[in-house]
Amino acid sequence: MKSKFGPENAYEVLVQSVVDYAIYLLDREGRVSSWNPGAERIKGYSPDEILGEHFSRFYTEEDRHAGVPEAALVTAAESGRYGAEGWRVRKDGSRFWALVAIDAVRNDKGEVIGFAKVTRDISDRREAQLRELESERRFRLLVQGVSEYAIYMLDPDGRVTNWNAGAARIKGYAAEEIVGEHFSRFYAPEDFEAGLPSKALETARRDGRFEAEGWRVRKDGSRFWASVVIDAIHDDHGQLLGFAKITRDMTERREAQQRLEEAREQLFQSKMDALGQLTGGLAHDFNNLLTAILGAADIGGRHLGDPDKLRRMFSGIETSARRGADLTKQLLAFARRQPLELKLIELAVQLPLFAERIGPTLGGDIQFETAFDGDLWPVETDPSQLEQTLMRLVANAQDAMPEGGRLRFAARNARLAGEVQGLAGEFVAISIEDTGAGIPTEIRPRIFEPFFTTKQFGHGTGLGLAQVYGFAQQSKGAVAVESAEGRGTTMTLYLPSRGAAAAERADRAAAAKPGVLVVEDEPFLAELAADLVREFGYEPYVAHSAAEALSMLTRISGVKLVFTDVIMPGGMSGLELARKVRTRYPELPIVLTTGYSQVVGSAPEEFPLLPKPYDVRQLEETLRSLVKPVSHDLGSGIGPADRTLGSPEQRSDGLSRRS
Repeated sequence: MKSKFGPENAYEVLVQSVVDYAIYLLDREGRVSSWNPGAERIKGYSPDEILGEHFSRFYTEEDRHAGVPEAALVTAAESGRYGAEGWRVRKDGSRFWALVAIDAVRNDKGEVIGFAKVTRDISDRREAQLRELESERRFRLLVQGVSEYAIYMLDPDGRVTNWNAGAARIKGYAAEEIVGEHFSRFYAPEDFEAGLPSKALETARRDGRFEAEGWRVRKDGSRFWASVVIDAIHDDHGQLLGFAKITRDMTERREAQQRLEEAREQLFQSKMDALGQLTGGLAHDFNNLLTAILGAADIGGRHLGDPDKLRRMFSGIETSARRGADLTKQLLAFARRQPLELKLIELAVQLPLFAERIGPTLGGDIQFETAFDGDLWPVETDPSQLEQTLMRLVANAQDAMPEGGRLRFAARNARLAGEVQGLAGEFVAISIEDTGAGIPTEIRPRIFEPFFTTKQFGHGTGLGLAQVYGFAQQSKGAVAVESAEGRGTTMTLYLPSRGAAAAERADRAAAAKPGVLVVEDEPFLAELAADLVREFGYEPYVAHSAAEALSMLTRISGVKLVFTDVIMPGGMSGLELARKVRTRYPELPIVLTTGYSQVVGSAPEEFPLLPKPYDVRQLEETLRSLVKPVSHDLGSGIGPADRTLGSPEQRSDGLSRRS
C-alpha cells in the first residue's frame, strides 16, 4: 500500500503530530521559524504569536540577564549539540522545568543555517525527584541524629560504607577512620577467631536477617555488651547490595539485670535463712514443751495412786500446753491467720490503766514517763492481742537499757495521708520510746523476721517483734521504727480508729440458754467439749457430722446454741453448717472453733470464732455471752415426743445426749 505522505512532507507530518514535545526551528540568530502543536501546548503561544520572535523570551529574566540563551546557541554551533535542564517561562508567566536539547542545522557545505530545538516539560518528574531527594536528606539527618544506636551500611564483603553519629559515639571511631574498613574489627578476639563476623553475614545473606547479643570492642580497646541486628539489602532484581547494621550498647541494662538477679538470689537466700530460723526455733521450743508433757505424763502414769503427784504432773502438762498454744498464736498473728476478737476499746481509759500496771515492773533504774492525748479516739481491735503487743514493745525497750534509762509511753490521734507506709485516714499512734543503744543499721531491715534475735541463746524466741508486726498488719495498721545508734529507739504502732460504727458490734446480747449442740468429728474432743458444757450448767448434745447436726435440730427443741468445729467430714464444713443453720433458724446463736482455717480467717464476721486450743474460761464466757435468757423453740414441726428425748436409747438418729 502506497503512503499518502511523500518524502518531502513525511517529517513535517511527524513533527506536527507530536504534542508532548515542543519541536521547532530557530534561524541563525535564534528566531523561531517553525512551531508544532507540542510547542503550542507546552509554552502557550500560537504560531502567529511566536513565529519571528527570539527564543530567549522562553527563558527566565535572570537567565536572560546571564546570557544563557546566547551561550546555548554558541555551544550548539561549536559542538553541534547543547543539552540542559532549567526553568522556562510560558506565555502566561508561569514557570515549568524543562529538558532542553538544541542541535545545529548545517547545509551541504557544513555551514550553520539554524538550530533544531526540542523542549519537554518534566516538572512532574523533577518534583518527584525533589521529593525523593528530600526524603533521602531527612533520612540521612535522622540516621545521623540518632546517638543511641550505631547505624551504618556494609558492602557485600562487610566493609563499612557510611557511619552515623551514634556509631561514632558508641564505637569511638570517626567516619574518616572507619569507612572502608571491615566490620570484623568491632568483634572481640575470641569471637573473631571463632569466625563469628563471617557467620553473621552469611546468616543475614541466607535468611535476610541476623540478630544476636555479645561483647564488642571500642576503638580504645574497652568492651561493651551489644545488641546487634544485620539486615540484607537487595535491589529490585534481588541482587545483594550490602547490609544495614544496627548496634546498641546494652551494657547498663545487662548490668542492671545482673544486679536484679543477684538481688533476687539474695532475697531467696534471706527467705531460706528466715525459714531455717523459723523451723529451728519452732523445733527447739516445741521439743522443750513436748519433753515436759511426755515426762509429766510418764511420771503421772507411774504414780496413779498419788493424788498430789498426779495434780502436779497435770498442772505441768496444762502449763506446757498453754505455752504451746501461746507460741502458736504468736505464729498465727505473724502470719495474719489468727482471727482477732474485735472489741471497741476506749484508749483514753485503757492506756493509763495499762501504764499503771507496767510502771512498777520496770525497776528503779528506768525512768517511766507517759504522754496521752486526753481525747484519744477509740479503736476496734483485740484487747488481749493489743496488750500482748504493748507488753512486747515495753519488754524490748527495757532490754535495750540494761544500765537504765528513760522509757516514754505515749499516744496521740493522727490523720494520715500516706506518709506512714501508705496509710490514710484516722489512726491512733501508740509509741514506746527508749534511750537505749539503738538498732544497728545493718540489722534494722530484719527485726520483724520470725526467730531473728540479737539476744543470747535462751533469752528470747525472736517472735516478739514478729508478733507485733503481724498484729499491726492484721489490724490494718502499721508499726514504724525510728532508731539512732547510741540515742535510742521509738516503736510506733498505728491502729485505725473505728469510731461509733464499731460500738454497735461491741453491744451484743448475752444470756444463758439451757441446751448446746456440740458438733465435733473427733470423739475425744467431742466428749471433752460436752463435759465442759455440762460443767458450765448447760445440757450438751453431741453430733459427729454436719448432717447429723441438721437432723438433730429438726427433732430436738432444747438446743439453744450450736458449737461446731470448722473442719468436718462428709463434704459439709462447719462454716457451711453454720450458714445453713442461720438460714433455717436465724435467732439461734452459733460459735465456730478451729485450730487453723483460711476459710474462716478470710470470711466475713458472721459468727464468733473460738481458736483451738481454747481456754476453758474463754469458752464459758463465749457461751454465756451469746445464749438468750428466754427459752425459744426452733420450729413448729417439733412434736411432743421430740421434747421428751432424754437418753441414747430413746433416739434412732445416731446422736447421743449427755445428761
